[in-house]
Amino acid sequence: MSTQGEYSFGGLADTLPAVSGLFVDGVGTILTPLCAEQAEKLIAVCKKSPFGHNLDTKMDENVRKSWQLEANLAQFKNPLWQAGIDKLRKVIADRLGYADVPLECVLYKLLVYGEGGHFVKHQDTEKEDGMITTLVVQPPSVHEGGDLVVYRDGKPAYRHDFGKADGSAAYAPHYAVHYADAEHALEKVTKGFRRSGVLDLSADDKKDKDGKGGEAKKEEKKDDDKDAVVKDDEDDSFALLLDHEYTMNSIINLGSGAFKGIDRARFHALEEANALVAPEKKLRFFIAQLVHDVRYYNDGGGFNKKEGHRESITWYSLTGEELGKVRGITQKLNLLNPGHEAFEELWWRYGIRTKEGGYTGNAGSTEITTYARYAIVAWRMADHVEKALRFMPIDVAADAMHGHKPVDGAALRTLFGRATIRLKDENGYREDWESEYTLSRKFREVVCDLLVDAGDPSVVSLFFKDYCGTLGYMEGDEALVLSITKILRAYDWGEIGDAVSKKFRDSVDEGGLSALEMILRVADGLDSGAAQKALYDMAGKQTATIKDEELFVSSYIGLLWKVAIDCADKTLFDTMANRLKNADPSLLGPSIQYLSQYESSADEKDEKAAVVVSVVPKRIKWLKDQIEVLEKPFSWEMREAQFPDNAEIQSFLRGPEESMETKEAKKFDNLQEAGKYAAKWMNEKQTKCSFEMEAHEKEGEASVTITKTRDWFLKQQSDLVLYRKELRRLVDRYDNSSGDDGE
Repeated sequence: MSTQGEYSFGGLADTLPAVSGLFVDGVGTILTPLCAEQAEKLIAVCKKSPFGHNLDTKMDENVRKSWQLEANLAQFKNPLWQAGIDKLRKVIADRLGYADVPLECVLYKLLVYGEGGHFVKHQDTEKEDGMITTLVVQPPSVHEGGDLVVYRDGKPAYRHDFGKADGSAAYAPHYAVHYADAEHALEKVTKGFRRSGVLDLSADDKKDKDGKGGEAKKEEKKDDDKDAVVKDDEDDSFALLLDHEYTMNSIINLGSGAFKGIDRARFHALEEANALVAPEKKLRFFIAQLVHDVRYYNDGGGFNKKEGHRESITWYSLTGEELGKVRGITQKLNLLNPGHEAFEELWWRYGIRTKEGGYTGNAGSTEITTYARYAIVAWRMADHVEKALRFMPIDVAADAMHGHKPVDGAALRTLFGRATIRLKDENGYREDWESEYTLSRKFREVVCDLLVDAGDPSVVSLFFKDYCGTLGYMEGDEALVLSITKILRAYDWGEIGDAVSKKFRDSVDEGGLSALEMILRVADGLDSGAAQKALYDMAGKQTATIKDEELFVSSYIGLLWKVAIDCADKTLFDTMANRLKNADPSLLGPSIQYLSQYESSADEKDEKAAVVVSVVPKRIKWLKDQIEVLEKPFSWEMREAQFPDNAEIQSFLRGPEESMETKEAKKFDNLQEAGKYAAKWMNEKQTKCSFEMEAHEKEGEASVTITKTRDWFLKQQSDLVLYRKELRRLVDRYDNSSGDDGE
């Protein structure tokens, strides 16, 4: 079993040479003990030491008085120095209880304290991800005072005098070690100069992500219990608060490997005990960050009126994978308290105070104190689904249920009920600037997969009615196509069709796959039947609402033609064919490309194959006209330029002039207004033209200079290459009598 390790220790650094060979740029080799003359030279190249207060970095000699030199400006030339540090690192690892974990030791900075130098009680933050402890090395020194005092539970617990008491300080290096988050203070130097090096010891993140070493490393057992929704009366779950502080990066990069001291010892003890219990009693572990945001209102008389209290939990796996965050949970974790501390004692040391909003007139401001601690959370593997539903992100709960498939309709209704509660809780905690919390793409994917085997059409209808979200233009809808197709294959359309149809009809286009494309993809994946016929009908109705300039250049036009051709009812195909024949020839390219492939493999008597032949001549003529225009020499004339805001500016863009002033075309009250106008139209899509705008002011009159650019011409030259290739293909296949108008 791993040991807890010592909280703070130190003494004679007998692995290190007395002469380190320290060399500082601009000063040279630094001798020991440090004399006043060389100390002054060293201080001249150092900077005054700052300190952190809440989220700010400050300078105040009443709090901290010292000078510091960054590590990259110093080097130790004695080859025995690094070898000695490596040996000392192993000694430290053993005493910390990290004998089986590789540690990395990095010089952080050099410190110099003169007479009166000190640093009041404070707590360091992790400077490196996975930082475990701070190592202070003091070379031979003759200063007086300057003891390092380390606190525990708010009281002085360790004093490091670096050899002054036994008279060895002037003749040998000494060291002191304390956890990175331990409170500590450096007492005043009463005489002479004190020099020390501060090194950080961190867990090496190149080791196994689970952070287990030697015999303590165990393979996690898989949960084979299929009865996931049933909960026994006995509850073995718990949350054990960690004693040390950790950064989010440490947890993400190292997972449980970031644990140090008593946290590490307790966790390994839990793992070892868990390995011995019966399978039905085995626990599943997580890392959770528990956060309390307490808000106080200040009306001018002090922050003494509590305004609100919000709680959240961010969940991580043992390897550091972030599983998500939940807010507003009314149910409480079973919090262990081995130290029998009062509630305030559990949290007060872990608060960070910030202000939100300042004083405005008679209004006050809000102060928020955020208390955050990491915890080990555990519950029985057999209870994972039930616990995930209560405490974890709804995505995780759905994923947990997926691990026990097949599940029935009752289990899915439980999931939906929890999802409703979670939506209410999350949106109740939502700030004004936050978007509304909705069920995620992952949730929809997992639930769709569960619905396939649930055998309950009523719960399928419930999902599409209340929990599916939009089926149009949502990121990740591609992955839903297969799952929805499987659902429609597994159920009778007469039982679920109304809910599915309504969802497709009501879907709002917001980005991603359009609702029409979703319908087409799902329909294409079905065999003939009521579901496919209904989707074909929906596709026809949706198609009728889309303009030609959007429909015929869409990413799904080929799929739409495939569905129209495959559909036994010719209504959709005839509608599309008539629209194609009457469409602007500039829009015909993608449709001709798909229909040409179909026509090449179709039967000669296939009437559907003939539609492409009827529109090719119109496309060929348009291509020839475009090529003729684009082959002309460069000109500033952009004859089809669109500028809907101003007819005079549009006329300029279509004309031969390179630039114009808006003095007569557009009036501005001041330079700021002109600048906003220029910025607006530089950010707008420039239709069949390219230009730049710049606002300026002369003799009190503001205007905008519009200067054409070559970007539109260069784009047209790229189009010219494509048009020539397309014309060559069409002429070779459909109109040999037209001659060779290709490249």
